[in-house]
Amino acid sequence: MEKFLPAAKKWLRRVAMAYMLGFANAINQEVKNVDDTFFKTEEVQKEKKG
Repeated sequence: MEKFLPAAKKWLRRVAMAYMLGFANAINQEVKNVDDTFFKTEEVQKEKKG
């Protein structure tokens, strides 16, 4: 039982860090998508009619 508690704490800490990093990456990816669509807006020139 003495070896189980430190191992469980280490495992839980790793899982928590992986979850937080994944969540932060998902948020970062979402922000990049929003920024990309903002900057990809094209300016269209009006054509001269005849």
